[in-house]
Amino acid sequence: MTPSIPELAKRFQSYMVETRRSLHASPELSFHERTTSERVRAELNQLGIPYEMAGDYGVVATIEGNNTRQMVALRADMDALPIHEKNDHLSYRSATPGVMHACGHDGHVAMLLGAAKVFLQCRDQMDGTVKLCFQQAEEKGGGTQEILKILAPYPVKSAFAIHLWSEIDSGKFSVQAGPRMAAGDNFEIVVHGVGCHGANPHRGVDPIVVAASIVTNVSHLISREIDPSHATALTFGKLHSGEAANVIPDKAVLAGTIRTTVREDQVHLQAALRRVVQNTAEAHRATAEVSIKRGGPMLFNHAGCSQLAEETVRELFGAEQLIAFAPLMVSENFGDFLEVYPGIMALIGVRNEACGANFPHHHPQFNIDEDALHLGAALHVGYAFTCFRSAPTFGQTAV
Repeated sequence: MTPSIPELAKRFQSYMVETRRSLHASPELSFHERTTSERVRAELNQLGIPYEMAGDYGVVATIEGNNTRQMVALRADMDALPIHEKNDHLSYRSATPGVMHACGHDGHVAMLLGAAKVFLQCRDQMDGTVKLCFQQAEEKGGGTQEILKILAPYPVKSAFAIHLWSEIDSGKFSVQAGPRMAAGDNFEIVVHGVGCHGANPHRGVDPIVVAASIVTNVSHLISREIDPSHATALTFGKLHSGEAANVIPDKAVLAGTIRTTVREDQVHLQAALRRVVQNTAEAHRATAEVSIKRGGPMLFNHAGCSQLAEETVRELFGAEQLIAFAPLMVSENFGDFLEVYPGIMALIGVRNEACGANFPHHHPQFNIDEDALHLGAALHVGYAFTCFRSAPTFGQTAV
């Protein structure tokens, strides 16, 4: 009897655990994933899977099935974060001070390599070809364009990614359509005042007072200018000015982020931020400059692909493993793929207090329930197979 996809994936569970732990112990920051990339390429070479480089460290591998006229792109990000790990009880904790896999990317790489092994076991049943995309620098918003350039000449039918998620119980799946992760725009405001002695504030224009007023005034935008049913956030994370207690400085710098799940809200908030900042500065006799940089794009799960993913989860694991999970206000640049191809990012739960996997992403004690790794590998393979046998097109990517 031919083994099922979940059975095949489970055979490689120990391989995926070992791979994930090795990557966890040697994390690398965005645009510095040299050792990680070398490990991925060594595994692909051992499996006889051809690949090409995407940027300095990104890798796009190809497993060709019986049909090269339809392809599915499967993506895993590889980079770690500038966080000092505080999991001293783990034998595989980070050996690099100040750098840690605190977002699950080590698990993402392990799952996609595990999926590669499963694909090879059932290659003769593949009515299509898969592109395995190992992406560099996701945490810095990089790595996508190099991969998309490689994929452009090929008939990619859908793009698919998995994010292990610490707020979902281990083994549960969220694949619903619509906004999955928010757009993340980062802004900086530079307020120019007039410096003077702190004993004579009337002789200057205090940029600290202006900056404080900007924070207060801008913070009202969400509650008064955005539909309260739309998931939106505007947060200040930096306010720096001055060096001495008795000196009014001549400049203050603020920085923050805007998170939106509706494109119209994104446009409105950017314009509103500029309006409020300029008017507040003018009211206090100061001037201000506003710069806004695009971060991660809105990540919308395509409705047709969501249906395929739901069908896959039901078939592989049972309908009871599916859950609905609210849109996340964090950002992820897999949205760049979904602006080009129909696709979906699935969330797989890795929360399990029994094994200490109960801390949020980007926390120094973050960890995952590794029992989810074989589920992710199976979902990668299952989604590709479901996609191969589906209708030729899903229509537009936006929902």
